[in-house]
Amino acid sequence: MFAMVFSVCFSELSSKAVRMSRDQLDSVASHMESLLSVAVQLQAQCREQSVQLATLTAQLREEAQNLRQQTSLAEQDMAEIHKTLEELMDTKMAFEAKERQARKLSKQL
Repeated sequence: MFAMVFSVCFSELSSKAVRMSRDQLDSVASHMESLLSVAVQLQAQCREQSVQLATLTAQLREEAQNLRQQTSLAEQDMAEIHKTLEELMDTKMAFEAKERQARKLSKQL
């Protein structure tokens, strides 16, 4: 792709070459080569960053799955705690009712 861009730019320059000196053409060619070099470096950096992002994305997906599992377990634990608390409250209320009943009976005797 970069070679094609270089080729197109160079062909445009060749039509103007009649009016440009050899030094100017060499300067333009040198500048184009440096731009091409920078483009190749940027492309390599983008590929490297793409690989890094893919790795990070995979890690984040794994962490998200682990968090979903932990959340599910925590919800189950909370439901069990809530059920146990309700049972304890029912037991307490039943005990208090029996205690009141015992006091009433005690007063009647």
